[in-house]
Amino acid sequence: MYDFKSIFREDRTLRPYQQKAKKEIFSAWSECSNVLFQMPTGTGKTRLFSSIISDIKAWSALRSINCRVLIVAHRIELIDQISENLQRYSISHGIFAGGRKRDLRQYVQVASIQTIAHHTNNSVIRDLDIRFIIIDEAHHSIASSYKKLWQLFPGAKKLGVTATPWRMNGEGFLTIFDKLITSEPIKVFIAEGWLSPYNFYSVRNESIEVQRISTIKEYDIEGDYKISALEREMDTLQIRARLLDSYQKLAKGKKGIIYSISRKHSEHICEEYKKAGVNIVAIDATTPRDIRRLYVKRFKNGLIDIIVNVDIFSEGFDCPDIEFIQLARPTRSLVKYLQQVGRGLRPTEGKTKCIILDNVGSCLKFGLPNENRPWENYFIGSNKKNSPHEVLISKEITTSPVENNYTEGTDELHLIEDTMDFKPVFNSLEFISWSEADNKLLKTLYEERGCSSDVIASVFKIDKEDVVQQLSKLGLL
Repeated sequence: MYDFKSIFREDRTLRPYQQKAKKEIFSAWSECSNVLFQMPTGTGKTRLFSSIISDIKAWSALRSINCRVLIVAHRIELIDQISENLQRYSISHGIFAGGRKRDLRQYVQVASIQTIAHHTNNSVIRDLDIRFIIIDEAHHSIASSYKKLWQLFPGAKKLGVTATPWRMNGEGFLTIFDKLITSEPIKVFIAEGWLSPYNFYSVRNESIEVQRISTIKEYDIEGDYKISALEREMDTLQIRARLLDSYQKLAKGKKGIIYSISRKHSEHICEEYKKAGVNIVAIDATTPRDIRRLYVKRFKNGLIDIIVNVDIFSEGFDCPDIEFIQLARPTRSLVKYLQQVGRGLRPTEGKTKCIILDNVGSCLKFGLPNENRPWENYFIGSNKKNSPHEVLISKEITTSPVENNYTEGTDELHLIEDTMDFKPVFNSLEFISWSEADNKLLKTLYEERGCSSDVIASVFKIDKEDVVQQLSKLGLL
């Protein structure tokens, strides 16, 4: 039996809260096999598990153990993003997903859950002898497809990472995970400068939008509003005009994302905004991958002002300089709400605050983004036969000051919260200096284990040239 706490190595490229989380995860693996970790959108979970993988590689190299690592995601966009981040941190890997060339020799594999769960791949994936599994966006892991991971690799150490360990039906995660580790709440990340402050604007409780949403009694298989019902009630000329009006008054000229109901709704929004001279494009699941990438690249380069999308940028989209988020799609999902608003909370130089335009009153149901939420209760789950709406939020959140700030009068969006000013923190990810412990590990990997400079570079997350330079300084070359 291994002491998994001993795998942990200090990583000076991590932020303090990431370093703390990594130590807690390795400690938890010494006690149990299945750990769920919660950390808000935009705080660097991919960077965190890249460091975890690096520690595992160093630990296994010192012991001559082949510890294969499997990273699992449910969408090709997430797989691509994880792959890009691993490359950034010099972690060589293969991709195990439909339509992609496989390189099963790599000790790290980034895989689609759909590909792994398919019966034709069972024997191939079993032969990989996976020892560690990291599940991205792990709030999806209750699905039957993910449970195959537990069947295929019962002895593997598993880590699920998510911003929102919550299920709409009140079901918890205890059937697959043994322990929940939570990070600090969003308000702490904002206060310390790791997330951007925001101005949150919302419609009133008595608004046309909220009244129309309250009439919807049709739900999909997951318990969220049916798309057809949302289109009927919310995709109207009047409500679209109010969307445009709030954008022009509160976020005009800023770079942002609009979350819409459907492809048809996106097209209608685009038509309204284009008439007003806004540079806007629409993306949905039917948009070809190359077109999506082109739009995102142009958006990041400032050549497109707004992307209106249907659930494409709820998970995994990384563009820190988003200046506003507009919610045009009602939801009964706390996960969807926090994922959407969280896309605007990444800080960047020159960005003072994010503007959040809640045109559907989601904050009335879920509270503000920086509420303290009872993640432990959601992890355990509710045994009550409540409707999805009734188990959404705690009493603390339903009595939040959101509605108390409303006054009688206009139907325009109202400022609900202006979060505190902050001093942004931008950490360099560059390797700073070599400690005595680093040099000792370097010598062991190079002299005793015979690791190549490429492998050593992936362990330390630096360039190969830096490894060669340090080996020369130590007289090993």
